Amino acid sequence: MAQTSPESFMKPRAMPLTAQLLIFHVHLLVANVIGQKCHYQVENANADVAASPGQTSCLIQQRADTGKAVIEPKESPFSPAQWQCISQYGASVDADLPGFARRLEQRRFGGTGKASADGSVILGAGFGTTATRSLAAFARQLGLAVHHCKQGKREDIPEFWMRLLNITSMQHPNGLDGCLSTVDAMNFSEAFDQGNDLLLDTPMAEHFLDFYAVSPQSKVILTNRNAVDWVKARLQWDETMAAPLHSPCGMKLAPMTPETAKRLYEAHNRLVRCIVPAEKLTEINVFDGSPLDVPALSDFLGKGRPEFPPLFPRVSDQRWGDEAKQDFAICITGQIRRLELKTKVERLVRPLMERNFRVVVALVLDPRATASYIHRGSGEEFDDFVVVDGNFSSLQQAAEMFPSGITLLGDAFIPRDYPVDARYAEDLYSQSPEMGFEYAGHRAQSHMRQWEALERCGQLLISPVSHANYTLRLRDDSAILEPFVPRLDLLDESGVYAPACSSFGGVNDKFALIVGRGIARHYFALSLDMVRHRFDEIHQLMVSSVPRRCNPEHALKIMFDLSQTKIKTLEPDNVPVVPSKNLRRDGKTYQCIYTLNDDYNDCIPERSRVRITDIQGGFSVRKTGSTRARPDFLCEGTELGF
Repeated sequence: MAQTSPESFMKPRAMPLTAQLLIFHVHLLVANVIGQKCHYQVENANADVAASPGQTSCLIQQRADTGKAVIEPKESPFSPAQWQCISQYGASVDADLPGFARRLEQRRFGGTGKASADGSVILGAGFGTTATRSLAAFARQLGLAVHHCKQGKREDIPEFWMRLLNITSMQHPNGLDGCLSTVDAMNFSEAFDQGNDLLLDTPMAEHFLDFYAVSPQSKVILTNRNAVDWVKARLQWDETMAAPLHSPCGMKLAPMTPETAKRLYEAHNRLVRCIVPAEKLTEINVFDGSPLDVPALSDFLGKGRPEFPPLFPRVSDQRWGDEAKQDFAICITGQIRRLELKTKVERLVRPLMERNFRVVVALVLDPRATASYIHRGSGEEFDDFVVVDGNFSSLQQAAEMFPSGITLLGDAFIPRDYPVDARYAEDLYSQSPEMGFEYAGHRAQSHMRQWEALERCGQLLISPVSHANYTLRLRDDSAILEPFVPRLDLLDESGVYAPACSSFGGVNDKFALIVGRGIARHYFALSLDMVRHRFDEIHQLMVSSVPRRCNPEHALKIMFDLSQTKIKTLEPDNVPVVPSKNLRRDGKTYQCIYTLNDDYNDCIPERSRVRITDIQGGFSVRKTGSTRARPDFLCEGTELGF
């Protein structure tokens, strides 16, 4: 379909250019003669003070188009100074699109909607490709309901937004006049009746004045970046995107010169800064290298200043969705003080990127300073080595480890600590009575936290990617022993893939490779929901099993069976992932793998065992006084550097 051209703003279709110019100059002459007093009133108006009837009448008299009836003062949603902002915006755009200012003055901002004093819905005034998806993910992470153009499939977009999106991106059959008349006939108040707390992205930014007209008390967030960089990024994303213009009516970005697009983009941002009171405006630029005040942004969004702030999401500009055939999500749950990242980044994230996967990483980590361990905790000694925590103390510190080009989400996860069914603690106690009931209760609570963290990870991955084709679930202390890119030829159907080396069909609470978006959504929501609402069934099946086995692996296997989730297994060579510990001696820290447990030992790929023990000067560690033939740990020979 043909697009609106810059020339479309120059003249109404039915009037010759010479006649337009004659009328326009006569209008200016009359306005100049009779409007001196009005000009004084307009110049001295205050943007955050509502227009008086006299000021509004003067302003509209001064700016009215001769071909249109004068708008009554009650119909103007803006103060005189805000009209000045609009006038300045129109004049700056006129330099590139002659006639645009006159078209703007003829608009009925807000359409048929009515101005509301509510202001509870926050408006995003930034164009797409300025981190609007990152902001949407952040707001959803805080619990806000968000409308964003890229939130789902086209058919899932609400009717109001779909209609406005079509008006924004396509030429109207009756040209520019028809398009603007259609916009004027829309009820922009409809957008505020759909349960959203934040409105973002196209076509919100392209019609900012319309939304602001019906919600003038709203707070506004302007996402921004260098204008030249924005034009380049926008064209790389999609050359058919609308021009950075108010009510573009099908005018596209691509035919414009970069200089024109840059000026229009900057004019829009000046308009927003001018028309919105400073106390109700916050501006975000995540591209200029300056730190973002996440607690302040959270407060602006109405969620207060958290003690442990989450990461502001870093959402890649790469496309996500049905057209992305190799998108790969990695969910890491646990505690920040136990976090291992070196092998995850070097042997998993980077190899995936090199193979052209689109990578998203979600960190769901307890940020508190004291780490909790069930087995082999910090301070425990093995020979002359001692177990120590990892070297991360905040999500922000961990984020620095990840390369650019991925999507990174981070949640400072403080568990709600849902009540544990007493029978589960009793089941765990029956398995290891020598450890005592207090130990069993602590272990049961730890499992509940793990399952709660899984649910939280699933919530994060809904935005911005609506889950991935492939999803890898890892624990905080999981180590990647070899460069790891899953063999897609082994993942021949949707389901959950587990290591064949472990008991219970490989099902465990440390690792899962999930194929299929729907399966991923189901996997992350499954365990917490079932243990809270269907524990009777889980308990009966656990205690009636022969031999009786009461542990989280068996519980999870039962949950999968009850939900008819398909489980397939992969050999250790195809899943080089095992839990690790940090062992320190003489001020030097090494990454070590626990081998005393049969399941742990059997899950080590043979090539990794050879590499650790023979090639890099690795070594083994055993607990003092141990008489077992197998050592407790195999350790990499290279220091970790902390």
